[in-house]
Amino acid sequence: MPEEAMSQEAIDRLLNEMKSGKAPLEAVQSKSDSEFGAAARAQKTAQRTLENEHSHIVPSGSKKIRDYDFRRPNRISKEHMRGLRMIHENFARDIPRAWGSMLRAGGQVKITSMEQTIYEEFRNHLSPHCLLGVVSLPPLEGEIAFYMELETAFILIDRLLGGPGSELKRTREFTTLELNLLNKVIAALLPFFLEAGLPVISLEPQIDRILSNVEFLQLTALNESVLVTIFQARYLNTDMDISLCIPYTMIAPILTRVNLNENQQGHVGSDELDKQRMRKIVNHVPFEIAARLGSAPVPIAELTKLKVNDIIRLDIHVDGAAEILVNGKAHFAAKPGLYNGSLSMQISDILKNMD
Repeated sequence: MPEEAMSQEAIDRLLNEMKSGKAPLEAVQSKSDSEFGAAARAQKTAQRTLENEHSHIVPSGSKKIRDYDFRRPNRISKEHMRGLRMIHENFARDIPRAWGSMLRAGGQVKITSMEQTIYEEFRNHLSPHCLLGVVSLPPLEGEIAFYMELETAFILIDRLLGGPGSELKRTREFTTLELNLLNKVIAALLPFFLEAGLPVISLEPQIDRILSNVEFLQLTALNESVLVTIFQARYLNTDMDISLCIPYTMIAPILTRVNLNENQQGHVGSDELDKQRMRKIVNHVPFEIAARLGSAPVPIAELTKLKVNDIIRLDIHVDGAAEILVNGKAHFAAKPGLYNGSLSMQISDILKNMD
């Protein structure tokens, strides 16, 4: 063994002294120069070992330190992510209601993944040729995008046109007719996306454009955070993936409204948000409205003899009120007239006997 080398026992003793806080150099000053050099080198080695051991230790009482990736920031907290996932799960459960009648088949839709990423990475994972439905959600500023692979889109097209829902054997561009059909497919989802988001905010979703090339998609800045949710739809024994990309800047103003506890406990039905939800649904219920100016019994024999400028005498006076019928029932009294050159009715009274 060389003279400069220290025994294993001496090295262990030196390490123990350093851990206990004693000055190791004082203990080795009486040794020979060669031993002192070896002790100094051993001290440096031990010091590096201790630094490595304690490099990840955070002093007690201080704040917890965690790694932060500035390129992929997590700007949505775990609590808000759970609330947003619940909204998306409600939307996923309603998709079969939207597509069931269109595809003439039952199906199931579930969420396979939901994560935060940056917009650049989302775009890099998309196929160059695909189907993109760009949707705006007033009063929120910005746009979201529904993404489908070409295979998924052509399965839907084949089913909508009466086929069994088979895949296309070769890749090609969409025709104008096919884009119109796919526009209706995505439009059918919007009322249910509205309903899923109503516990948080009342939205007015509308399709801005349908794209068949990812190069024309620009939702936000490349380094901006986005929320990407992947849905798996199973129809006709075929699995189809649908991705939904929402920029963080779009949902940031409503994150404070995502209250997971209230949604879980079912308290949404007793507050003002539920009233807005019901009012929104009722406002879109269609009614048939007709005006009845009067009536007159006319036999078939006289009806066949009617000519231009003939007069039919009605059962009301010239100054009498006509009736406004809602779904075949009289609800209002009105007077006929002209408004901006068009025939119109002015409501004069509300009938008391209406249901």
